[in-house]
Amino acid sequence: MSRNIFYKRIITSVLLLLWASLSCMAQAKADTASLVKLRKDMYYHYSKRNDKEFFAATESLKKLAKAMRNEKDYYKAYGNQAIYTSTYISRGKGIDLAKAIYKEAEQENSYYGLYTADFVMGTIYTGMAQLDDGLNRYKDAIELLKKHYPEESASPTYLAICKIKRAQNKYDKVEEYVSKVLADPKATMQHRLTAMSYRCMNLASRKATTEECDKAYAEREKLKAEYGHDDNFGYIIDFDHAVLHRDFDKAKQIIDHVPNRQLTTKMQYYSKLYYAMEDYKQAYHFMNRYWHLFDSVNSERIRTTSLDFGMMLDKVHAENEAKNLRLLNEKLRMEDMADELRHRKMQEQALSMSLENEKMRRHEMEALRMSDSLMANNKDLQLSEYRSQILAHENERRTDRIKWLASAVLVVLAFFFTVFYANMRRIKLQQLKAAYDKLEETTAAKERIESELRIAREIQMSMVPHDFPNSQTLDIYAHMRPAKEVGGDLYDFVLIDNKLYFCVGDVSGKGVPAALFMSMSARLFRTLCNYRLTPAQIATSMNNELAQNNDNGMFVTMFIGLLSIKSGMLEFCNAGHNPPVLDGNFIDMEPNAPIGLWEGLEYEEQTLGNISGKQLFVYSDGLNEAENANHDQYSDERLQEFIRKHLTLGSHQLIDSLEQDVETHVNGADPSDDLTMLCIRKR
Repeated sequence: MSRNIFYKRIITSVLLLLWASLSCMAQAKADTASLVKLRKDMYYHYSKRNDKEFFAATESLKKLAKAMRNEKDYYKAYGNQAIYTSTYISRGKGIDLAKAIYKEAEQENSYYGLYTADFVMGTIYTGMAQLDDGLNRYKDAIELLKKHYPEESASPTYLAICKIKRAQNKYDKVEEYVSKVLADPKATMQHRLTAMSYRCMNLASRKATTEECDKAYAEREKLKAEYGHDDNFGYIIDFDHAVLHRDFDKAKQIIDHVPNRQLTTKMQYYSKLYYAMEDYKQAYHFMNRYWHLFDSVNSERIRTTSLDFGMMLDKVHAENEAKNLRLLNEKLRMEDMADELRHRKMQEQALSMSLENEKMRRHEMEALRMSDSLMANNKDLQLSEYRSQILAHENERRTDRIKWLASAVLVVLAFFFTVFYANMRRIKLQQLKAAYDKLEETTAAKERIESELRIAREIQMSMVPHDFPNSQTLDIYAHMRPAKEVGGDLYDFVLIDNKLYFCVGDVSGKGVPAALFMSMSARLFRTLCNYRLTPAQIATSMNNELAQNNDNGMFVTMFIGLLSIKSGMLEFCNAGHNPPVLDGNFIDMEPNAPIGLWEGLEYEEQTLGNISGKQLFVYSDGLNEAENANHDQYSDERLQEFIRKHLTLGSHQLIDSLEQDVETHVNGADPSDDLTMLCIRKR
């Protein structure tokens, strides 16, 4: 009977262990599935720039990865938070997050965390155009991978370094890192194809021999066939190869296939083609067209940048002058203290001399007392008394001489002290006058900076239209209010051939940098409208232009529309901007990336059949995200409710009423972002 009980207990224990193992396996499978989903959500919201959803997904991913002891996913999520913050919110906060990653990795003794911190800082420095600092961080990241994670591929970091070295025109270094990618057995086919693209462009830039260029081109074509499609550098390399072999017909076909949205690129490569063909007249013609379009943006950028740097230098100079003034005042205060100490020392010396005189006077009185005592006690010692009187008289004369000498010394010391004190006071008064002169110069510099900022605001506001058409068929009005002296919002409209081109944009960041990017975007929009392109073509061309040499990672979200005055049909392209409101309802938007981030994107376009008689309202996020002192936002819901209640108002009346409602909500709180509104009604 006892044996049966023993067997039953063994069977029960085995079943319990089996159940526990199956539960653990099921939980691990569920956690892995959740990890994969959170990873996808992170990258999706990153590309869409959904701030709240992105940070919610990354925080959940960090928490789950921490529980599963998955340090790679944990630090990847942490690193993406830092890069996202630096790119879209604040570079300072992004750097603080990178430092926090480094500190936590040191405490946890995690080499993958240290690698992530170095890679994030390299990305941030490169975006700030600090190429040497970014290069050093990338190299540190590579060393950590080689030492502690040899199974990880370093090819993405090698390619990032290739981009930096090519920007620095260090072609030998580009070739060195290309070779490292091609020698990496863990590199993907895409990495190898991109590396060969850099090699081909490197050889063309160095004007290598035809044999070297053909060899590199053949190797790249072989990789392209294995990979299945080309990369973004394909048409550049094909063009250079055709020109190298003087196959000008093929080179022209390549240029003809470049989309018309890349107008400046086509003009530039047509000029290169005709130059190679020695048709210098055509080469000059296309280069002139290229610069005509390019200068419309570039000249304004140079002028504004010079003004910006001038104001910054004046501000720094004024701050340095104020610091020097504070140091000078501190020095004068220390000199006053030194004079006071010297005066006290002289008083102590005079007091010491007075004590010496008092001591000598006591000796004299003691001598007289002794003499009187001798005369009273011994009349026989009269001679001794006489001698004592003589001695006392001599002592008195000696004492008088000492007194006169001490008085003379005190007078001389007092004279020299008076002269020294008067001279020091004269010097300090001169220094104080110089300090006040510096203060006046500093005040004048500050007033000049404030005046220049006011002028910059007036220049920026003059770039957007303020005269609106007043006709029976079209009712349009717009308003813009920067959060600072200058801002990054913009709006514009152009009437061409009975069609209305219009846009509303919001540049990343605030202040002078955003105003510079805003001026480039506004001028480029108006230039492209003159070519009578569609909204999607305008967005694509603007993106290709603004993404070139955009090392600071700035971008602009923009809604671009084309309204037919006759038919009422609306064609539009939304590039990462807030969805407009049509008769109180938000329009469904196709997802498009903001303008200026990645060159070569194709923007999609949408159409509404007839919006005649309807109210179209376009705005920037400074409206729905306006906050009061309690950080409560105005919100999309309140905006939609307000517009539905005022559908009968004209464009001007609606914008004025809506601005007043926002001011009531904010209740005196400082504006957190630029505010721009545009309303159109086709009657």
